Amino acid sequence: MMQRIHISPKRTNACTKILFLALLAVVGLCACDPDKIYESNVNIPADGWSRTEHARFEVEITDTVSPCNVYINVRNSSKYKYMELWLFVDVHSPSGALERDTTRIMLADHRGKWLGNGLGDKFDTRMFLRKNVRFPVTGKYVFEYEQGSRDEPLIGIDDIGLRIEKARSQ
Repeated sequence: MMQRIHISPKRTNACTKILFLALLAVVGLCACDPDKIYESNVNIPADGWSRTEHARFEVEITDTVSPCNVYINVRNSSKYKYMELWLFVDVHSPSGALERDTTRIMLADHRGKWLGNGLGDKFDTRMFLRKNVRFPVTGKYVFEYEQGSRDEPLIGIDDIGLRIEKARSQ
């Protein structure tokens, strides 16, 4: 025979309030990123990143006064067989100007230890593309990444992204 357990309404309400407050605190902490202007990541197919497939990010810039930091986000798996990732980065400005950079992102040290933050098989790395940059005009900027490896396709890069945030005054 089953025993019935009586839960008092006061106890239920207290538990509900505590759970609600805990959930609210978690959401508040996760949503609080006052320096972020833009962040987006693109998933790379499991069968690899082809040189003909470019990661593209369109960013609307409205502030030409405040300095910004621009980062490249990389998520790699342990299937990636190199210590660095080479990217060709094109930045198209609203005025029609095009800037092209070749960028090396260090993902592992010379002993093969992954440098990014990770858990298990996945590692996240964020690297400066530009520090304290001021965008010269307002409008839509387009950032495009092309992988610069000799491997075709490049295996082990899971996501690639762009983050732009306000530069903190020092």
